[in-house]
Amino acid sequence: MCFGSCRVTCDNCKPKFIFCPKCGRRNQLVFNSCRKCGEPFTEDMKDEARRLWAIKAEERHAREKEREMHGNG
Repeated sequence: MCFGSCRVTCDNCKPKFIFCPKCGRRNQLVFNSCRKCGEPFTEDMKDEARRLWAIKAEERHAREKEREMHGNG
């Protein structure tokens, strides 16, 4: 749960992005279309972007745990 006082770098508050399939621009998931070319984003596209973000978040957590275990954190 986020209390609004955490850093934007925490996984709850970190902005999540979707890449436009038409022009390649990175857009925040809150938008329904690309801010550059106007290409609409479907919910399936957004779900896939969230899934990929979750995988990367898990990888970040695993690296952090590994560093903590080895005293390099």
